[in-house]
Amino acid sequence: MKTAILNALDQALTAFTAYPALRQALSNEQTPTHVLAIGKAAYRMAEVAAMAIPTAKLASCLVLSKYGFYPENHQDRPFSPILLEAGHPLPDANSLKHSRFILDWMEQIPPQDQLVVLLSGGTSALFEAPRGDISLQELIQQNDLLLRSGLDIAQINQARQKLSLVKSGQAAQHYKGQKLRVYLLSDVPANDPAIIGSGPFFLPGIDNHSIIADNSAFLKSLATPLHKALPDLPLRLAKRFVDEELTSFAKALARFAPKAQPGIYLWGGELTLKVKGTGRGGRLSHLALSFLNEIKDQAGLSLIAFATDGNDHLPELAGAYVDRQSYLDLHKENADIPALLKTFDSYPPLKLIDAIIPAHYTGCNVNDVFILIKTAHHGTCLSP
Repeated sequence: MKTAILNALDQALTAFTAYPALRQALSNEQTPTHVLAIGKAAYRMAEVAAMAIPTAKLASCLVLSKYGFYPENHQDRPFSPILLEAGHPLPDANSLKHSRFILDWMEQIPPQDQLVVLLSGGTSALFEAPRGDISLQELIQQNDLLLRSGLDIAQINQARQKLSLVKSGQAAQHYKGQKLRVYLLSDVPANDPAIIGSGPFFLPGIDNHSIIADNSAFLKSLATPLHKALPDLPLRLAKRFVDEELTSFAKALARFAPKAQPGIYLWGGELTLKVKGTGRGGRLSHLALSFLNEIKDQAGLSLIAFATDGNDHLPELAGAYVDRQSYLDLHKENADIPALLKTFDSYPPLKLIDAIIPAHYTGCNVNDVFILIKTAHHGTCLSP
């Protein structure tokens, strides 16, 4: 079952990252166009844009993304942008250096030319020019505190905007032309363009931002290959974006699962988690271990938690797949699950029992996916 689910995720990602809405929007450009893509999905978004825009009209293309967030064979592809890399989830020296380069590049665009901006999650850390005399170290410390605070992404980005000279529409001032269009891959609830990437080009009252895809659209793309992978189980797709506290969601899932009818239950969103321990892990591995802690050895239940950008905090982690066997394996290893959760050390034990989904480049970033699978089997079979 694990292989079938992971294959379904890969199929959905391949179809989804064709970004047809973006391709259609840019396919008839008649104005010289400069493309700026920032975020964890920047490379793929820019690649689609470059394929859509008529070759004679693509004046330049610049990509700023997280270190390594591009295909391994990118040098063999016909697409060859100016490729810049910087820190995420915390900004670093390259964030500031490359952001300054981008602002200078924008100011050199001829005013009669068009600027197309492609933004995805991760932009807030990657694209930054600190306000006043804020040092890089202070900027990193503030971002670290925000990310550990348990605040949701909207609250975090609102706080970030107060530290920045590019967020909240300020970056738009560096483009001297009149033809600015912004396309967004949303990683926030309600798809608010002022929040995505901290809204570096968003100016109230100017209608030039378009959402090309979001978490809900990805769930719909995933539903078809999931149903084909497990045709005997009905699939139920949740409509709400899950943005609640992680431990509460894990407990709610554990209460719901034993009473649920057999089937595939699919949610999407981004959970909040206030990190206090010093262990290694991500939100999704922590969710998987929390779920195991609640259901223990109940048979017939599986949970898959997956980051659509292929990276759950740690460089080697994209999510986790757990079921009854996972609990039994941890029990054999004498793993103290409550203690591991307390220290936020979810990755090592799940890695030990082969429950980790390895990190990999996806070209996507529309939050996380939570898949609960309930088969006909149920009940408790072991009392540790």
